[in-house]
Amino acid sequence: MAISTTSRLNNFDALRIAAAFAVLLSHQYALCGLKEPVVFGAMSLGTLGVLVFFSISGFLVSQSWRQDPHLARFLAKRILRIWPGLAAFTLLAACILGPVTTILPLRNYFLSPEFGEFFKNLSLFTIRYELPGVFDNNTFPKAVNGSLWTIPYEVRCYLALLLLGMLRLLKVPLLVGLVTVLCGAYYFLFAPDPTNYHLYFGLFFFTGVCFDLLRPHWETRVPMLALLLCVLGGVLFLSGAPRVAFLLLIAGFSVVLGTRSTPILRRFGRYGDISYGVYVYAFGVQQTVLWAAGKALPFLAGLLSAAIVTTLCALASWHWIEHPALGLKARLRGNS
Repeated sequence: MAISTTSRLNNFDALRIAAAFAVLLSHQYALCGLKEPVVFGAMSLGTLGVLVFFSISGFLVSQSWRQDPHLARFLAKRILRIWPGLAAFTLLAACILGPVTTILPLRNYFLSPEFGEFFKNLSLFTIRYELPGVFDNNTFPKAVNGSLWTIPYEVRCYLALLLLGMLRLLKVPLLVGLVTVLCGAYYFLFAPDPTNYHLYFGLFFFTGVCFDLLRPHWETRVPMLALLLCVLGGVLFLSGAPRVAFLLLIAGFSVVLGTRSTPILRRFGRYGDISYGVYVYAFGVQQTVLWAAGKALPFLAGLLSAAIVTTLCALASWHWIEHPALGLKARLRGNS
């Protein structure tokens, strides 16, 4: 393997697609009333996928800011990446999926306050999971898309990075690293609240940022960095700090493996970057499959059906929604 310095000739697409399908697989268990698979003896497979997403996002979004440190263009790029795909799903779910699957009369469905509330998802800061009368009888009732809850946290990480950029603090990598370490120490030692997702997800995001800012110091020493990550992770794990070890190892290896250019993995995105589409559509597709087939559907059949339909939806989302929207970035100076 070699380090890729050329866009799209790296392993990031493969890692993000794998992370998205890890979330899909984990949710299939939950939606069937089963316990989600656990990795490292401490976290669900879906959580691992989400943490990989945040780590990679921190690295790439930091890179985008460094290449074009402009407030308006930065915000435009982030919106063009997230909002169109989410908006398409929101409209399809509310106006097509909902009317087909609801147990309510259509008039009651469209006049229900829940119907209007669902469109608050378009704000990127507020997530509504339910549509009136939809999936009420599923094993995991009511939720149309339980995956979207992480999007506001992602957006807030973007804004935090933007603030640091505007204050020119990203030009001082050691300071950013020190603040990240101090926030980690506070979270893990003094306030280890598992529901404090702002800080928890933010730590993975900004660890990715630190790897980007310090890239000149490690990109030619990847084997040494990988060894160092393993040693530090092992020491932390054996010292009774497994969550700190997971932070270092998950974020570190997400970046290290992503920047590599492996012959097979680097071509995972040749038909499009479907990772975001898989993440956005999977939960709703899974709920629909279970609604249509009933509770007697074998687990594997449901999983395969949902994975196939989700992949088709993700491909459509990429080619018809996301990629055309990202094409607008070409009109922005410093496209990245």
